[in-house]
Amino acid sequence: MKKIIALLAVAVVSVSGFAQGKEYLASYFGIKSNGMIDNTTSIQKAIDFIAEQGGGTLTFSVGRYVTGAVYLKSGVNIRLDAASDIIGTDSIYGYKGEKAIFNGIGVENVRIYATRGNGVVDGRGELVRTSRDDQRKKGYITEATPLPALFYFKDCKNVKIQKVLYRNPASKGQWLVVDGDGVTVDGCFTDNRD
Repeated sequence: MKKIIALLAVAVVSVSGFAQGKEYLASYFGIKSNGMIDNTTSIQKAIDFIAEQGGGTLTFSVGRYVTGAVYLKSGVNIRLDAASDIIGTDSIYGYKGEKAIFNGIGVENVRIYATRGNGVVDGRGELVRTSRDDQRKKGYITEATPLPALFYFKDCKNVKIQKVLYRNPASKGQWLVVDGDGVTVDGCFTDNRD
C-alpha cells in the first residue's frame, strides 16, 4: 500500500514533465503590481531563486507588472492569474540588447501560462520603438539595436506557452521567436488589429 501511495505522489509531481514544485507569489520577492515600478531585477531574482530550489512556479496575481528582459531557467514556470498583465518597460535600455521580454536559451520544462486565459503579455511596442528612435537619433545606440519580441527561445526542450493574450510586441509582427525546436503554443491569442 505504501508503494502505491508513493508512486501516485511521484505521478502527481511529474505531470507532463513539468516541475510542479512550490508556488511562489511574485509579491514574496517585492515585485510590484502598480504598473509603474520596473521589476526587472526583482523578477530575475525570483526566477533564479526558484531555479536554485529545484524548480516551481512564479505566480503573478491581479495587477500590472513592468519588466525589461528576463532570462528563464529550467523547471521554472510563469503563471499569470486572471487580470494580471506583464508589460514591457518603455525604455529600449531595459532590454539590454536581448531579443525579447522573456528569453530562454537551452532551457527545459518551462511553462508560461494564464489561468482562465486572462493573463496578458504586452510589449508596449510603440513606446519602445519611440525610445529606440530617440536614442538612435542622439547617437547613443546603433541601427543594429534590436526591437524586442515578447518571447525568445533557442535550443529548448519541452517549453509551452498556453492561453496567454499577447499584444503590442516592439518587433512588429514578431511576438514569438524560436531558434530550434521544443516550443509549443496552445490557446494563445491577440487583440492587435495590425
